[in-house]
Amino acid sequence: MSNAYIIFERLSVQDANCIAGFTYGFPAITHFLGFGHALSRKLSVSQNLSLQGCAVICHQHQIHAYQPKGFGDYVFAQSKNPPTTRAKAKETPPIIEEGKMNMTVSLVMACPDLNISRTAEINALKQTLHDLALQHRLAGGSIEKMTAIHILNKDEQKLLRIVKRLLLPGFVLMDRTDLLASHYHALKQQQADVDLLDAWLDFSALKYQAQPKLKEGELAPSDTTEAEWLRMDKPAKGWLVPITNGYKAISPVYPAGEVANTRDSATPVCFVEAAHSIGEWRSLHRIQQVSDMLWHYRHEQDWYLCQQGQQVQPEPAANEFEETADDDFEDDFLSSLN
Repeated sequence: MSNAYIIFERLSVQDANCIAGFTYGFPAITHFLGFGHALSRKLSVSQNLSLQGCAVICHQHQIHAYQPKGFGDYVFAQSKNPPTTRAKAKETPPIIEEGKMNMTVSLVMACPDLNISRTAEINALKQTLHDLALQHRLAGGSIEKMTAIHILNKDEQKLLRIVKRLLLPGFVLMDRTDLLASHYHALKQQQADVDLLDAWLDFSALKYQAQPKLKEGELAPSDTTEAEWLRMDKPAKGWLVPITNGYKAISPVYPAGEVANTRDSATPVCFVEAAHSIGEWRSLHRIQQVSDMLWHYRHEQDWYLCQQGQQVQPEPAANEFEETADDDFEDDFLSSLN
């Protein structure tokens, strides 16, 4: 097993999906792991290679949104394709709201099976990766161009210096589920009936608190006391954002062909909902190890999550998922992250 990594430097993506679960602003991490998985499947056939994990470094992003009145809330810029229906030229078709964005990102993936050293072989593999990448969509968007593809097989410290030199300035998406778990336990000690959603909203929502302006000699505020509304800080420091980090099953696994209108009749089907957590955009110069940036899939019971750290091999899928009581939902979610 080699310590090889493949770097897709500065992929320019147009019209990528920026809605992920309850959140918007950047594609879900599952999009990038799915992109790497699609490349790995084709490389395993043509090159006998596999790609593991994926690190996401964002260099630039632009959401397709605007303010209709020049102030106030932003709305997504929508397009109608086609602009009119064929039956009546003056009748416009309905719109299904979509959130799109342009972005420039770099991806780092591990390639443990790589064992080549000749320049001709490396260049041939780079061309193969380049062609395969342009054939796929990334987060539903089209890859317009990329700066370069780098294949590195160095020790950890040399590799880290090369990655920083190539990809700075840029911000790495890091998993901060540990902050969500610690904040939830802290709230639980203060209020027994607090939900995990409350802890997640403390990181996600913009909250303001009234600070009374007590007059001279006034000991307590009254109904007529003026107040100053101050923005509340998040429970921890850093550029913390809400993210979707996988899925949770909400139904048993149905045998192939039992559910109508599926993509194919040869694959079992399970209905899921998006799972949410907390992420942090961290400057690349603060990263200590390249392996710390890589996201991996983790499958445990009815949870299918994306996490950073040591890779955990997926377990065989069961015939059906066990039902989880609502009262134990928070503990079940947190235990699946450990």
